Amino acid sequence: MKPIRKAVRTFLIDNKKVVAIKYTTKNNYGYYDIPGGKIEKNETSLDASIREFEEETTMKISNPKYSGNLIIEYPNKIFDLDIYLVTEYSGKPIETKENMAFWIDIEDLLRKDKLFSTIYLLDESHRYYLFNLLNFKWHFISNTSHEKVEEVNDTFQSKSLKLRK
Repeated sequence: MKPIRKAVRTFLIDNKKVVAIKYTTKNNYGYYDIPGGKIEKNETSLDASIREFEEETTMKISNPKYSGNLIIEYPNKIFDLDIYLVTEYSGKPIETKENMAFWIDIEDLLRKDKLFSTIYLLDESHRYYLFNLLNFKWHFISNTSHEKVEEVNDTFQSKSLKLRK
């Protein structure tokens, strides 16, 4: 039985750009992700979305909308992520002690190496579900390099994918 970590990711998208983070710590050095993190004890996922976004970007957000759930299954662990979409914000993303936060064009981000699997929700095939708050349920199978190797969509039909190079 794999350990499960309950967490959130919050997508702030404006004008075909998204706020992303790039880790500067040694564990995940150089990997890109979407702001978010662990849901603390006695905290709702909505509260975690707001708190974690500010911790990772220094930006303040309001009224995040629940978009769906993403399970990312690695060989030795599982992340159960509540996904939020937000459009109301103040401030600018800056570097924190653990990562750099910045605005980036969605298509440019998708072309980067070293992506966490959460970024794949920005693929054109997933964007519709994310942007329209359809309460999606996706399950990504990822390898230890965070590459998505298989996915199961909300109808639970599996399809194998080629590894990203």
